[in-house]
Amino acid sequence: MSFTDLIRILSVVAFLGLPQVCAESKDERNFYEVLEDVLSDFEFDLKNGNVTGLKDISIRTINLSENIPPSFRSHIELLLTERILKTTKTHVISCPACRSKTASLNGDQVIVTSADSHPEELLRVARLAGVHNFLDTSFSYQSSGIVLSLTSINAEDNNVIWSKSYNSETSKASAFRRGVDFSQNDEARHQTEYTTTLQSHVNIYYLSEPNIPITTGCLGLGYRLMERYNNRKKEVGFELEYLADASTIVNKKGANATNLYVFPSLNLTLLFLHTWNFMGDEENFNMIRSGLTLGVGGTYASGFLGSVVRATYEWRLGKHSNFSLNLGYRPTAPAFIQGTQTGTLSGPEYGFGIGGIF
Repeated sequence: MSFTDLIRILSVVAFLGLPQVCAESKDERNFYEVLEDVLSDFEFDLKNGNVTGLKDISIRTINLSENIPPSFRSHIELLLTERILKTTKTHVISCPACRSKTASLNGDQVIVTSADSHPEELLRVARLAGVHNFLDTSFSYQSSGIVLSLTSINAEDNNVIWSKSYNSETSKASAFRRGVDFSQNDEARHQTEYTTTLQSHVNIYYLSEPNIPITTGCLGLGYRLMERYNNRKKEVGFELEYLADASTIVNKKGANATNLYVFPSLNLTLLFLHTWNFMGDEENFNMIRSGLTLGVGGTYASGFLGSVVRATYEWRLGKHSNFSLNLGYRPTAPAFIQGTQTGTLSGPEYGFGIGGIF
């Protein structure tokens, strides 16, 4: 037996005989628990749409570090396939021809080739199998931890679409694992990975509002509280506003008796809002971001209670500033002055707003 063979046997024995992965601290962690942490981070990215290039994917290569037996390659492939099928609607295609090797005899030399070393042949095989993307994997195990590296590649042009490495020592799931009661099930653990993100908005509006008997130019002060989800691409929340006839702020003596927005009379508008942010996969504060908000709610004023629907298109400048255009409609509702109906209020509202985000 050669020295090289002895080293290989000892590596395999060490790997198979190590149910515990020893960290630098005194704590010991089971190998498969650490592997589960790394795979949970990958699953988290799948759930949140952070992994791209998953259309009709095939796992092409799985490279293992030297201290891992080759038989573990099939186990890694099955685990990755399980997570992809569990959390996405992606078709995982088995393509043995994509990673097969062929041998040819050239004189007294045997030449071994594979499809991935010949782009034309690989593309032909991928098209026959219906593969749009390949997933290349590298798995490394050391005494300090586990690293799983994944790369998604376009089968048509061989361009890299997405790539990321998951390290057990920086794993979010690992940090969570060290601070929880493990009698809880895995589903509860995945649910608590979501972190609530709240944003407060203070906005100043100038809105043209339907009034009795004519349209009124109003200044508005609004406070909005939004919860962000879907990797900050969507928001949901409420806004509370106070509207005041701009002319009555300067002089309210000449205000019409039927004016619903006389300053400082009581009137409040409450809206339920949903926002779609157009910022790509990552929000960059150095770029202008935009978003569309749809809201529905109502306004209460002295002698008036009516509904309103509103659409807002917003541009976010920097991290804390925003500018918006607003367009809404108030359905017909009666207005009462001292208990007597004095008319109805309905019509469009429109204007713009500036504000801050905190």
